[in-house]
Amino acid sequence: MNAALRERDSFPPTVRWGKGGTRRTATLVVAGAAWGLALFSLPCHAGILEWLSPELAHMERERADLEQQLPSLPAAPAVHPSERIGWHSVYLGSPDTEQWVDLRLGRPQVVDAVVLIAPPPGGATTKAGYGFPKRFRVEAIVAEDAQDGTDDDGPVVLADYTRQDFPNPGNLPVWIPVGGRMIRELRITATRLYTEGGRSFVALGEVMVMQGKRNLGPELEAVGPDRVKARSSQGTRPDWGRINLVDGHTVLGPPLGRRESPALGFRSKPASESLGLTRPWVMVDLGEVVPVDEVRLFPAHPPAFAHSPGYGFPVRYHLELRLDQTELPEYLAPPQSGSYTAPPGDNVVTLVGEGRRARFVRLNVDEPHVSNGSAVFALAELQVWSGGQNVALGRPVTSSDSTEVEGWEKGALVDGYASVADIVDWPDWLEGLSKRRELEQQLAALAVLRGSIVQRWQRAGLLILGGLAAAAVLAMVGWNLRQRQLRRSEMEALRERISQDLHDEIGSSLGSIALISQDALAMAPDDDLRRELQEIRDTAQQTLDSMRDIVRLAQSGVYGQGDLTAHLREIADRMLRGIPHEWTSDPTVDRAFNALPMNQRRDLVLMFKETLHNIMRHSRATNVQIHLNRENSMVEVSVRDNGCGFASTAQKAGSSANGSGMGLSNLQRRAAKHGGRTIIDSTPGQGTHIRLRLPLS
Repeated sequence: MNAALRERDSFPPTVRWGKGGTRRTATLVVAGAAWGLALFSLPCHAGILEWLSPELAHMERERADLEQQLPSLPAAPAVHPSERIGWHSVYLGSPDTEQWVDLRLGRPQVVDAVVLIAPPPGGATTKAGYGFPKRFRVEAIVAEDAQDGTDDDGPVVLADYTRQDFPNPGNLPVWIPVGGRMIRELRITATRLYTEGGRSFVALGEVMVMQGKRNLGPELEAVGPDRVKARSSQGTRPDWGRINLVDGHTVLGPPLGRRESPALGFRSKPASESLGLTRPWVMVDLGEVVPVDEVRLFPAHPPAFAHSPGYGFPVRYHLELRLDQTELPEYLAPPQSGSYTAPPGDNVVTLVGEGRRARFVRLNVDEPHVSNGSAVFALAELQVWSGGQNVALGRPVTSSDSTEVEGWEKGALVDGYASVADIVDWPDWLEGLSKRRELEQQLAALAVLRGSIVQRWQRAGLLILGGLAAAAVLAMVGWNLRQRQLRRSEMEALRERISQDLHDEIGSSLGSIALISQDALAMAPDDDLRRELQEIRDTAQQTLDSMRDIVRLAQSGVYGQGDLTAHLREIADRMLRGIPHEWTSDPTVDRAFNALPMNQRRDLVLMFKETLHNIMRHSRATNVQIHLNRENSMVEVSVRDNGCGFASTAQKAGSSANGSGMGLSNLQRRAAKHGGRTIIDSTPGQGTHIRLRLPLS
């Protein structure tokens, strides 16, 4: 037996359950998790993702190309607030109710582009792009060859965004090219309205009609609100009104470039308000008489007055056009936008000259701006446009007085700069901002699409991680099962060796003792010696029988899977030798008994032998009935004898009627260990009925 144990300990460690196996299992799990995490983190590495996804690689190239274009485009300007927000339709219950607005130019005009701008956010508007229609089209009444507008060719669609929702432009313009058509009327029709708070409507901040470097909107404003018609309009002046669509007040402010301004502009000398308001003036000498198309005034906005847009812009003023210094001037009235006015903030104020000829352009202040108790007149730039050119650039400037310190100087009025940066032309600036809007919207769409692709790869990474984790768990379970199987095989081999050693060595020794005792018994000279020898022989034979039962349990084919009922029957035939006994069972019951696991089989055999042993020693029975039965999930061995029996008090005490003890408590303990029962029914003089019940597991 010791040799067998030594042989067991010499088994290779790879088939034994121990620390090495645990380390290998942990290594498998960690390796699987590491691979899964690596795959899960792939979406975070752009290069790997582009290699895995051609679609993403194409998207990344497109994104890089779009981002390369952005630096060449005008920077998005800061939000410029205004008291005159724009035009607002009535509120409607359905977003699919059409709303339109018409711009009537009065006579055919060459138009290069139409620009749509949403109202500025803040105050009456809740967010950038407030009220901009989701779907719309822009149409024009075109007069290709007409001189007086009578030979109309009918409406022409300039832009159609009615098939799908138009991306909200926010604070940037929408540039719609027209191509130099001769147009007398424009219509913007919203076919799907903006919706907020359960109400549908449309709102626009400005519609600019571009002709070369000019915006024709101020011409419509100069004529009056009849030039702008709408299906519906609501809101209080000056915030909302149809004429606000062409007043030049936009969220964009003036068209500025990237070059920093060398000066702040022109400013008169501040005068104390308590001494009475002065009426300063400033004049530009164009050097020659030219037809004046329009005059543009750029309000000043010095950094020291960042909180005050339109610093020093006069409350009331008028513009004089003079051929010379002595001639009576022609006056250009400031735009009144119908019946109301509002300060322009930083927005450009355009006065229409209608081709009037002039050399001198003089701005007279009728009521100056008052800041911190001082009346002041300031202007960043004054432009005079004639024939598509700013003819005031760099020309001489005279004034009633001027401040020539702290960045203010007369020459800055015509230097081509506003207070913070250089002034650029409307078309390039507006078209560039519209292009920026389109690029930024494309980049945003690419970001959303890329995010969805990344999410797909993340889900794939999670699935791979889960699969690898499951595979690692399965591998660990399989490895554990394999180790258990190997351990079980090892134990089986050990049991076989122990059983063989018991049978070959101890069994043969016990058999020799029994034979020697038998031979000595035949030659014993007296009765006492024969009794002792007979007891030695019987003890050796009983021990040999018990050992054979144990070996039988240990060597029954695959361990513990032999024919249990046949074994029990052999035990009964051997132990009840000399006592008539009956055995009853059926094949179904035999299969149930043979399905018992090894530990239950062992205890059942020991309980059965203990029962038969008690019958042989104490019952004085002349007949024994053994019945094997199955009831639901329990198997039962019933042993009934016709012996002397015993009293119930003896049953409770676990002893026989003669007080020698039957070990009944051992029967109950072994059965209870497996969730079973030992039922003992005995009456003195009427025999004993013992039922051994065990559950099928």
